[in-house]
Amino acid sequence: MKIPFCDFCVKSGILCQKCRELIDSGRNSDFDLKISRILLEEASRIRELEKIEFKKAHVEDGFLLILSNNDGVRILRDRKEIVERIIRDTGVEKVTVVDYRKDQKRKLEELVYPSRIVGLSKVWLPGNITEFKIMVEGKELDENQVQKLEKLAKKLGINVRIQIP
Repeated sequence: MKIPFCDFCVKSGILCQKCRELIDSGRNSDFDLKISRILLEEASRIRELEKIEFKKAHVEDGFLLILSNNDGVRILRDRKEIVERIIRDTGVEKVTVVDYRKDQKRKLEELVYPSRIVGLSKVWLPGNITEFKIMVEGKELDENQVQKLEKLAKKLGINVRIQIP
């Protein structure tokens, strides 16, 4: 498993200079350390987690966005007990996992999962700004959740407006 911190630092809670710099510089946060600890503990039980590459976590009003690799997306969607532990230990309401290496359209699809994108358009705005407008089909999304997802997309560097039919 690849995590941004040293395994020893995560397990002990005492950070070396390199790991302390990751947090002090803002590249990673204490929340990333907490997610890394949960994943390392679960990896001792679940061998499949060795394939995961955890990059970063973003939290927005109870929504947790985990940036991982494709294996991480698949495993965390399939293994509900890991997501339940993350929810229980961090106090978030919902966990979404996105492959950080994919293009913007694929990231948006993973961001709104299990809902489906039924329409997507790309708009170019003055100042060389690109914005996506997506139509999402899903019963579980309300206006409040849409706003949280739009904020999380901004943290991914994607300007998006989500509409529900």
